[in-house]
Amino acid sequence: MSDLFPVTAVCEPKSIRLRDRDVAYLLKRSQQRRSIVLSVDEHGLTVSAPWRSSEQRIVGVIRDAEAWVLKKLDVWSAFPARNQSWIHGEKVRYLGRDLSLHLTADSIATLAMLQEGDGLHISLADPAHKESVKAAVVKWYRRHAQSNFAARIGEFAPGLDLPTPRLFLSSARTRWGSCNAKREVRLNWRLIQATQSTIDYVVVHELAHLIEMNHSRRFWKLVASVCPHYREACEELNRMGLYYMDI
Repeated sequence: MSDLFPVTAVCEPKSIRLRDRDVAYLLKRSQQRRSIVLSVDEHGLTVSAPWRSSEQRIVGVIRDAEAWVLKKLDVWSAFPARNQSWIHGEKVRYLGRDLSLHLTADSIATLAMLQEGDGLHISLADPAHKESVKAAVVKWYRRHAQSNFAARIGEFAPGLDLPTPRLFLSSARTRWGSCNAKREVRLNWRLIQATQSTIDYVVVHELAHLIEMNHSRRFWKLVASVCPHYREACEELNRMGLYYMDI
């Protein structure tokens, strides 16, 4: 039976002492993985490692990244989860401002649109069904994220002497953006909750990586030349990241 169904991955809870803290983490071993990767999210530290990585090697990688791990854990624990109820009158964030949900019943179609002022009107079959309300808001977020991000890429790419890259929306839980050698940019749709200036920073950050695939001084100088407010944007993401991601 074991030959027919070989084990290719396993998860195991662990803990490690970092500075004066006992840090619990989840160790995920996989036969497909070729390197050790650390990630931190609302669930804590996860270590993804190749199947045959030794405990000594894994612990060494964690200790080498001790400062980064503790900083990320502090960021994620600094704010409570948003605990959204998805009910009439509740607030949701859009481009840095709060919108009030206005829910109405409509048996024909689900529709979400921005009202004058600070309201988001959503009509759907069962306004009391929280998952349906959430799904409608997420769909609305994604639609506006696609158009907003595409417009900002089109605005900033020429200033960096770049052809306009292809845009894809990301649902990652631990990063706001990424790019690759195919000149594709992925931006997290949850960013549409942030201020426009913060969105612009993330757009410029990923475009700059198409020129400098690192975080060298030259990279940050390039970012600052287009986005001089980037430090403020980083502060917003550090301050509000958990809230934005928790949807």
